[in-house]
Amino acid sequence: MSFLDERKALTREKRLSALSHFHGTLEGLIDETSGTEIKQRVRTLSQIHVDETIYAFNVLSKIEDAAIIVNGSVGCGNLGLSHADEGFGWYSTSLVERDTILGGDDKLREAVLRANEEKHPKAIFIIGTPVVAINNDDINSVILELEDEVGVPIISIYTDGFKSKTPVTGYDIVTHSLLKYIVDKTPEEKEDFINVVSFSESVEDLGAVVESLKELKINYHIIPSFSSIDDIKAASKAKATVVLNPEEGEYLAKELEEVFDVPYIASEAPIGFRGTKNFLLKLAAFLGIEDKAIEYVDEVEAELTKSLSKDALDGKNIFVDASFSKIPALTRFLKYLGGTVVGIGSPFIDLENKKQLSKLDFLSKGTTVVIGNGQYFEKANALTKTETDIYISEFEGSSFAADEGVAVVATKYIATFGFKGVQVLHDTILKNLRFSEVAALNESRYKETWKKKSGNWYVKQEVS
Repeated sequence: MSFLDERKALTREKRLSALSHFHGTLEGLIDETSGTEIKQRVRTLSQIHVDETIYAFNVLSKIEDAAIIVNGSVGCGNLGLSHADEGFGWYSTSLVERDTILGGDDKLREAVLRANEEKHPKAIFIIGTPVVAINNDDINSVILELEDEVGVPIISIYTDGFKSKTPVTGYDIVTHSLLKYIVDKTPEEKEDFINVVSFSESVEDLGAVVESLKELKINYHIIPSFSSIDDIKAASKAKATVVLNPEEGEYLAKELEEVFDVPYIASEAPIGFRGTKNFLLKLAAFLGIEDKAIEYVDEVEAELTKSLSKDALDGKNIFVDASFSKIPALTRFLKYLGGTVVGIGSPFIDLENKKQLSKLDFLSKGTTVVIGNGQYFEKANALTKTETDIYISEFEGSSFAADEGVAVVATKYIATFGFKGVQVLHDTILKNLRFSEVAALNESRYKETWKKKSGNWYVKQEVS
């Protein structure tokens, strides 16, 4: 049965038994996730972290001809401030205490009409927040009242900010809404392009992947980030779908396959030589251009190898903090460069992405693992105990590692995907290593008494 039959997307905890609290070893994580369900843990102390509302906002903000209304208090309405330098605009109902008691329907109507008048969008998305989830405003009645008047789809995004501890649930909620209300339900015939599913990837990463697709003359639509409503609508007409980060986009790809008969070409993230080669050759085999792809891959790989230092990270201990579906490809590449991965971190692990564990058999079973959304204090503890030299992270907030005297490689705004990413990541790591001596002069923001404690001090087995 398709998940689209549900009124709204289930949280990752309910759908895939997602675990977002763990601090231990790789062997311990393998043991805890070996069953058909994953035992839950709780943190008795937690640092600030992002939620599914922020993730939903981030991806919707990258749809070029859509309008976003944040239905909530002034604080929640500030979600878009991080995008202000991009010239991005959004709307907020700016609910106050009176509205939470008597209802904020009038402000929502006003915001919808204003967004339509000023932006002339092809769709309007209303993002839910904790305030609205608690006071239970009737958003659907406003949608029914105004949709004919404005003449474009008005879609409620059922985020609330507190039911899930796994922020990637926000991507699932957006996916569910796009499939249900935007994607063409009755495509007449397939067209000559593939869907490239991207949620959190940067422009640099997308550019690196697109570079290879263009070399192979493969037509593509990137969805839902950096796309248009028409691109998303046409997703059901694609020849096939590929996903750049499986734990973010697999839900969309699988539903396109099940509901709209668009084949999903599953592959690991296109990172490093092996990951990129696997990604391109699987797609090429499906499209019948495998010989051409092999020639291209071999040529680029041979040229790239000449510029890489295979012993560049010899003697260096590395901690990798990234989406779990990227961990195998990243750690393989670091091992190729001579480094020793002593720790890995990721926001969550669930019944789907736990299959990546089998691809980490080249790591020590004693490798430190921190599963958590944010939780920099636990990662600081891990960096100290593992004597980490280099902290590689795709997430914001990595400056804490520099305070621990560790060289920081932040990958959020550089290319790590594709063959271009191989070169960029290699060069960035070597460049940042030069600043490690400066970092060693910084003062830690965490007390030594904490860093001497067991890393799982605040992570406990959940009692049912």
